Amino acid sequence: MVSILPRPSSKPGGGNPLHQNYPAVSVIILTFNGAEYISQLLQSLESQTYPDDLVEIIVVDNASTDDTVGIIRRSHPAVILVLHKKNLGFAAGNNQGLSHASHDLLVFLNQDTICHPAFIKSLVNTMLNDKTLAACNPNIITPDPPDIDSIDMQSPPLSLFVCDLSPYGYGKNRILSGKPIYSPKLLSGCAFIIRRQTISELGYLFDDQLWMYAEDTDLSLRLHNHGQKICATRDAVIFHLHRSNPGFTKNRLLLAGRAVKNRLFVFYKNMGMLEFLFFFPLLFLGGGFKIFEFPLPTAKKAIYFLPFCLFSMTCMIVAVFQLPRFAAQKRIIFKKRQLAGFSILKLLLTRSI
Repeated sequence: MVSILPRPSSKPGGGNPLHQNYPAVSVIILTFNGAEYISQLLQSLESQTYPDDLVEIIVVDNASTDDTVGIIRRSHPAVILVLHKKNLGFAAGNNQGLSHASHDLLVFLNQDTICHPAFIKSLVNTMLNDKTLAACNPNIITPDPPDIDSIDMQSPPLSLFVCDLSPYGYGKNRILSGKPIYSPKLLSGCAFIIRRQTISELGYLFDDQLWMYAEDTDLSLRLHNHGQKICATRDAVIFHLHRSNPGFTKNRLLLAGRAVKNRLFVFYKNMGMLEFLFFFPLLFLGGGFKIFEFPLPTAKKAIYFLPFCLFSMTCMIVAVFQLPRFAAQKRIIFKKRQLAGFSILKLLLTRSI
């Protein structure tokens, strides 16, 4: 791992009285073969209404084989660039970004996002207006089609787009009207702000063992177990240019298997044993029901439901034998846990407003 560009020597915002009410912010972006996206994301961050000298941008590259690093070097020299010689995964990559960050407010962004000009200011204001907030998601809007030409930067958002936890343990997209602030069960890893103090209290940001998938579910459950408050805000807008490719390939099945296994791991870590056993049937069914979230025709979803349930069951059986890897972390979580009884299960089964 090599830090390519040195950190600016001057203190952000130093001496400017107009900046005294604004805290400095570290923005951390993990990239992997993101040449298609990275320049438009960095340009959107460079066009923020938030004071430029209060924003530190860190890009952690997970051994991209395209021109991601070259684009950053040529066009965005102020970015702090951290290179990995191999792909460490989403969890460890973001943890490395955190280790290079200077400030107490930390914003994590997916590489395939574009920020509204008032994104950072609105997100920071939400945190400043409620000191009890540990972390917050912005309004994560997926344009249709998912490209920059479909983005509307002018119209104020009328709805809040969130990804929340379903009773089956997987993320489910929701559109909420008339709610400027919402308290979700899930803090989506696509884009969020979190206090450094919160991470210190939890012990770590993401679990490196998960590599990718459900690391944000784990973070959310640890926040809930620690009695921390999270929210999503309508007025901090970010556009997610996520493309879902229909159909199944060997690689997609491997990734789906990792997601199924990781969900089992994170609920095992964050639930009492009896609570986990009660939840397990819902978690198993969730593997099959997740197929209905895929961009497939309804008829194909019905056809794939049973095979995907069997696939999910196989993955979970394999994962059960790997649970001891997470036993030590489970003990640490429960030493700090401020919730009692079946609190996580009750949270999942509580109907969201």
